[in-house]
Amino acid sequence: MIRLLLILVLCGALTGLTTESPACSCIDGGGFFAIAENAAWQPGVLIVRAEVKSQEMHGIDVKILEIINGSEKRSTIRVWGDPGFMCRTYTTGFKTGERLVLILSRIKDASYQAEENGDYSLGGCGTFVLRDDGKSVIGRITGTDKEMSSDKFYRELNELIDKYSPDKARIFPVPTDNTLTVSVPDLNQPTLSMRIFTLSGQPLLTRQLEVGRQHPIDVSTWPVGMYIILFRSEFQSYTRRFLKQ
Repeated sequence: MIRLLLILVLCGALTGLTTESPACSCIDGGGFFAIAENAAWQPGVLIVRAEVKSQEMHGIDVKILEIINGSEKRSTIRVWGDPGFMCRTYTTGFKTGERLVLILSRIKDASYQAEENGDYSLGGCGTFVLRDDGKSVIGRITGTDKEMSSDKFYRELNELIDKYSPDKARIFPVPTDNTLTVSVPDLNQPTLSMRIFTLSGQPLLTRQLEVGRQHPIDVSTWPVGMYIILFRSEFQSYTRRFLKQ
């Protein structure tokens, strides 16, 4: 699986978006969900929802809006695409302010121009990036799905990633209209930090959750809509979403 991931990251082609893609002789890794399933919780892999802040040579600076998989303390990161010969996805088609869902690989041995260790690269030979307009996620999500509601997309993506991560907190039922239960597994620490936000970033609840227990959260009086939960442990942070009906 690791060998497959390396092939996918080093080769670059973007299918299903208007961004121009390089021509590479490599095996197509499939749609975004297929790439995410292979990449989930691999070292150096980051899956995020982000906003394009600026174009930088053959890359883009993006502001992280939500970490779906992996760990990154910085709020803004640099993502490098293809300068013309690296078999990555070109980034020149992305516009400032555009919101994307990205599967990224952290650069360890930077050797080209302004690229630095700790930056990220945007792979290809599959779909490593999708567009998120706030209501729908657009691009080659699967072999047949080219567009999906944001609610359905993030729910299915989280379920896909969670299959390979038994040590992550789980939430249910989703959607909910009364009580949301947060199930925290046994971890090598006494508590797990939890913060709940609206989609606009307004904080609603902060709590330290004891590990190895289920924690009911009363959301019966909250407005109908989508909410983001940020979980943070000593070693990583990740987010989950739920819909209040």
